[in-house]
Amino acid sequence: MMKIKYFVALWGILLLSMSSGNAQNIFMTVDEQVEMQRNVNLDGKASAVFVSSMPDLVIVSNKKNDEFKQRQNGNMYEYEVLIDVSDGDRTFKVMRKNTALTAEIKKIFTKKNQRCYFKVEEVENPIVLNEQGGRAEAYLVNGKACVEFTTTLENLKVKYPRGLSCSIEHSKSEAGAFVTSVIIDMVEFDKVRQEMTETAAAYNELDEKIQQMGTAGQEIPDSEWTRLDELQEKADAADAAFNSISSLTVYTDASNYLSVSIRDLSVKQKLLYGILPLREKVEIYNRSYDQYVGSALEAEKSRKFNTAKEFYEQAANAADATEEEKASCRAKAAEMEECTGYWNMANQVLNKLKELKKEGGSADYGMIEECYEVAIANYQSLYKIRNDEEFQRRADVLQRALDKLGLVVEGNVVKTDMKQGRLTEEPATDVSIYACPNDYNEDMRKGVHGVFIGKVDANGNFHVQVERHIYAGLLFVPDNKKNNTWVSLKEQKHLETKVRIKD
Repeated sequence: MMKIKYFVALWGILLLSMSSGNAQNIFMTVDEQVEMQRNVNLDGKASAVFVSSMPDLVIVSNKKNDEFKQRQNGNMYEYEVLIDVSDGDRTFKVMRKNTALTAEIKKIFTKKNQRCYFKVEEVENPIVLNEQGGRAEAYLVNGKACVEFTTTLENLKVKYPRGLSCSIEHSKSEAGAFVTSVIIDMVEFDKVRQEMTETAAAYNELDEKIQQMGTAGQEIPDSEWTRLDELQEKADAADAAFNSISSLTVYTDASNYLSVSIRDLSVKQKLLYGILPLREKVEIYNRSYDQYVGSALEAEKSRKFNTAKEFYEQAANAADATEEEKASCRAKAAEMEECTGYWNMANQVLNKLKELKKEGGSADYGMIEECYEVAIANYQSLYKIRNDEEFQRRADVLQRALDKLGLVVEGNVVKTDMKQGRLTEEPATDVSIYACPNDYNEDMRKGVHGVFIGKVDANGNFHVQVERHIYAGLLFVPDNKKNNTWVSLKEQKHLETKVRIKD
């Protein structure tokens, strides 16, 4: 389920006439209220409800057929529209009659029967999330994560849901900005998120089964419908429980309320946000520094680390950047350079791996194994730096492929003899190969031990493959079952070797 929180506000200062001839700067803001989301019966549609103390709002959608209905709820007014989630990408424009007040908000609606709420306010001191905020760093505390807000506003407040297990710490940055850190207990948070995921999966699985039965013309027992209703109830309750703890609210005196989603927060992750007064944001919005950093962040998201490095370097040299911003960008450029090295190395060895696999039976299995290990190590290094689950997923896929490859041992077997003081060798063609789970001992010099896995060919050559971490070595046994020779698999690596058996 995709949840997107946007904050959009009017980007100019509007002078509206007030009583007694006074004038005042007024802004209108729209904030999504994630904690207010509800699952209700909407006949398979979604709903957007705009809540405001203003009775004269005009709201239009990018879909011309969307129709808003207004109703009064106590001292507040609600403007609601139903949305088809199969085409749920919406841009809403919110206006107030007979004024220049305008705001926009975007959201993608993906879940049926879900009602989402948005608060529309006129405020004197609007605040905004900095576009460069939200980037992730590591927070190396077991079972915890951190959401950090940095601002020049001395009285910034952070409100967290009652069911969220967390603590709040206040500090100052080296540059003198105010820092508010929300430390979240991810053990409890993940329990609620896992319950939501598991109940949704159980409902979807049974729903799919019932649909397939209906398509096949099979009779669907009442017990299945009852169980589906029960799973729907559990899934809705688990979804509501997670929604109730999945966002933080940031505000200050006479400001709007910003809802910051933590739905995708992971353990040992630190999310960094900047909170700016809107007027300050208007003043710095067109800085070249912002444009460079914005481009760098887009490149980072696409894993174009070298491009991101170049943009961060440009931002670090921007004339309108502060010293703190320059230092931060230089650090980010160094991080991107490190990521580029790991990324390029992983891609190079994977390309080499493709070439080797095309060679089939003649491939150098030692090189194949090394390619797997190098790629895995580089993806794991990227995961540690970026905290991007995609890199860990790639490492896991390659590790499974490497384990499946097993241990390949190949080479040739010769029989040796001393004739007239000289050591002679000739290909052995009567040798069988056994894999042994135990280390070599004196009893293995003669007889058959272990599991038969193959024989040498007519030229004395062999190529065998065994599962990893099962066998301690290979025993080469001639037909007379005497003078057996041991090859250790202690290193659990591909091995190319010459095996000598005393004749």
